[in-house]
Amino acid sequence: MVIAAVFAATRLSGNAMDYLLPPGTDAATRAAMIQHFGLDQPLWSQFFHFVRGLFNGDFGISLYERRPVADIYAERLPNTLILFAYALCFSLAVGVPLGIFAALKRGSAVGSVIMGLAFLGYATPNFVLAILMILFFSLKLHLLPSSGSATPLHFVMPALVLSALMLAEILRFTRNAMLDVMSQDYIRTARAKGMPRFSVIGKHALRNAAIPVVTIIGLQIAGMVGRCVLVEAIFATKGIGDLIVHAAIGRDYPVLQFGVIFIASLVVFTSVVIDLLYALIDPRVKVTVS
Repeated sequence: MVIAAVFAATRLSGNAMDYLLPPGTDAATRAAMIQHFGLDQPLWSQFFHFVRGLFNGDFGISLYERRPVADIYAERLPNTLILFAYALCFSLAVGVPLGIFAALKRGSAVGSVIMGLAFLGYATPNFVLAILMILFFSLKLHLLPSSGSATPLHFVMPALVLSALMLAEILRFTRNAMLDVMSQDYIRTARAKGMPRFSVIGKHALRNAAIPVVTIIGLQIAGMVGRCVLVEAIFATKGIGDLIVHAAIGRDYPVLQFGVIFIASLVVFTSVVIDLLYALIDPRVKVTVS
């Protein structure tokens, strides 16, 4: 179903030759290019060759770069994975502890400040934060490069920008999950038995609050490419998100088709992994893979 929808959507988006060939191209050259890429065949025939190629591991040739699509994605994927890994690790390292602390300090000034910062992360658009960071850290302080992906320093600002919303979501979900768990009877019983506060939080509360947190982390991973699109475009990190956007604008059918299928596969794979993690966190959870 996804494969058919992707194929139809890319063909309905426009004629690739209108973007591939310069204005004024003669009809003979245009016809030769259409025939070369097999776009003169009926749609059912193009779809058959597309599906057969998928099952054979042949994802087509880029209309613009004239190279295998798999090679192009293999070059771009590491940059996206590095960027997202940095952002996710930072979001977890900061968001989970702050979420726990905000839950324990509910109603206090410190808790209010933490949640205020989280809502600020929600409200600030990525492109605004990216521009401000470039102006401050690159143009004013000359500490970090403003674009590219040659060194780890090139990923610092993109990762911080990408982590703003992720950190806010993880913080909020962790806080809410902890507040819900801390109000349960078994937590009050553990406290009444005189268990140390650290043991109550770490052994009982945090483990049972982990399922909502794992869910939001899974959603972050499933939406990895979509979250990276704007950040990759601003900082020119040359990742998959940037590649898919340019393929959509230029009607590069093979590149765009593979990109959408890759995203759909990532969502399905992430859902299965989350289900398995549920069972590890709480054996009472039944895993069903559909």
